[in-house]
Amino acid sequence: MSIDKKLWYGKDHPVVAFIALLMFFVFLDFYMSAIPNAQKVEQYVSVVKVLDKLFPEGRKYYLIAVDSVSNALAQARSYGVKEPIAFLVKGGSGKVLLMSWASKYLLAFGALYGFLYKVGFLLVVFPVLLLVVLVYRNLSLLAPLWDWLRAFYYAPVKSWDVIKLTALHLANPVPASISHHNPKEGDLLDHSLRVARHAFRKGEGLDKRLLALASLLHDIGKIRLYRKEKFQSVSAPSPVAVDRQRRSGERWVSLEVNQKVVNFITQKEIQKRFNLPNIPQEVWKVVAEADRKATEEELRKGVYKVHHLIKDVLAELEYLKPKKDGWRVKDKVFVLAHAFNRKLTAKLLMEDPLLPLDLEPSSRDVHVVTYSLVADKKVPLLWEVDGKRADELGLFDLKVRDTVFHAVYCFDLTKINLDIPQQVKEGEVEVIERGDKAKGEKAVGGEKARRGGGVSDTALPSEGGGEQG
Repeated sequence: MSIDKKLWYGKDHPVVAFIALLMFFVFLDFYMSAIPNAQKVEQYVSVVKVLDKLFPEGRKYYLIAVDSVSNALAQARSYGVKEPIAFLVKGGSGKVLLMSWASKYLLAFGALYGFLYKVGFLLVVFPVLLLVVLVYRNLSLLAPLWDWLRAFYYAPVKSWDVIKLTALHLANPVPASISHHNPKEGDLLDHSLRVARHAFRKGEGLDKRLLALASLLHDIGKIRLYRKEKFQSVSAPSPVAVDRQRRSGERWVSLEVNQKVVNFITQKEIQKRFNLPNIPQEVWKVVAEADRKATEEELRKGVYKVHHLIKDVLAELEYLKPKKDGWRVKDKVFVLAHAFNRKLTAKLLMEDPLLPLDLEPSSRDVHVVTYSLVADKKVPLLWEVDGKRADELGLFDLKVRDTVFHAVYCFDLTKINLDIPQQVKEGEVEVIERGDKAKGEKAVGGEKARRGGGVSDTALPSEGGGEQG
């Protein structure tokens, strides 16, 4: 049963009535005191003399107040009027009336300013300084309160259960993953909030509170899995330089345990500790789909400049051994994505060992360097070969004689000054669009192709988006 509520701007609402009454009294005060008489001006002068002796620091405001009432009285006499409306009708200045009406408040402000400046300065400043010192010395005690305030702000639904889970994330600021998407400290909360936003759109009609809880819980086990450790590397000394170049910092590592089990146990423990409601399976399904969408978005954002490494990576791939990394056909070279991405990742890590990349991503996941190849416009990837279009990640499937290899890049050798041997004839290679199946033929993909020949059998990240789904 619904209860009709009065609109706050309705004429019968108590707040509107109070505002109207307040405005009436303000107007009445303005009407009665905007144009003073001579006796009132004399009273102002007497009051100012007393205040100037007691609190001379407010003299500027006293003089403005006296000048305002004197100016208003002089103009009113010149027009022959005694009340504000007639003053304005005669062409008087509204600013003069406002300053005359506000003169009593200027006197009060000047007196207060003088008092605080002369007597109360230390009484005001000392407590403020004391409060600042106390806050600074007890920041650790205030940190939980700050987390709760931030949790209320970030919570996608302003429910006590959702706020508690958000605060738990803030108190344990771990990454969403170590070598995949959102690898920075605190990114698990950012990822979970993104999942919640997608879940609200995809789960229209479902309880938003349950969708928010499931989004915040879906990877909660990572607060136990991830820990930070100190990192230091020493590069080989140069033949000329004497001092070694040292790089140091901190990096996130994961415990060598079953992540799915830890995530499941942590979810159940937190649901019991916080007395959270049971979440229906239909809500979890929506959150799983939202997780895939959020992970895809995050991977597309976390890209690197890689065009300057393409030539070196292609030069290091195997083209002559029985188990090949790639094949050259005239002015094009086809390479298995997993082999190429592994070597490209190694090159990036040589440039910066602290990058959050892994040489061996999960076979179910799409590596962030895959999106880097797509995003870096200087990479000479071919998106159409023999009338066949690559998928959104720049990948084809390739039939070499009787074997189909999944997830293959095609590079334009006319833009790369590199001599690659050609071991197959043009008629022995057929480009296949991703998703098309060559029936009756031997298909090779993933690890079977070439120690992990394909990035994935699909173009999108798997459920879970990171090291663990």
